Amino acid sequence: MNKKVIEILSILIQKMLHDEDLWRKQEDIIIELENQGYTIENISEAFEVIFSEVISVEDRDFYIDYEMSSGYNRVFTKVENFYFSKEIKAIIYKLNALGILSADELEIIIYRMMEIATIDDLKTDLVWDIINDVVDDSELMMTISAEINEFDGNFSKQQRVN
Repeated sequence: MNKKVIEILSILIQKMLHDEDLWRKQEDIIIELENQGYTIENISEAFEVIFSEVISVEDRDFYIDYEMSSGYNRVFTKVENFYFSKEIKAIIYKLNALGILSADELEIIIYRMMEIATIDDLKTDLVWDIINDVVDDSELMMTISAEINEFDGNFSKQQRVN
């Protein structure tokens, strides 16, 4: 797989994140990519990877697990595994293990993280900002800051700035 195919994959993943139906819009997307200078061979290879490798995750893929403190079990998709570093995945695991966020809140956070990760290097300060945007409760933010060492007391720093 060459660099151009990876670039196309990134574009296709961005479109997926914006809820575009790649299957139905495939012809239009191919024309768009050709107009951007990509070859049909590279475009075809990228679509082949997308349609053969990406696993769509639906509500039934999540389940309540009463053994877990959060009651929520989640598996990273192949795309998330590709874009999220070990450190970022560790933060997500820790957030879930705290058991203080709802499944919806965690999914919104992961979705926003994925949006950034596909176009830029996702760092912990950006993750903190995303969590801060999603979670309205200052006590929860204080707990997250104290319990997840990657944030290194961000809540305290934020309070001093404000």
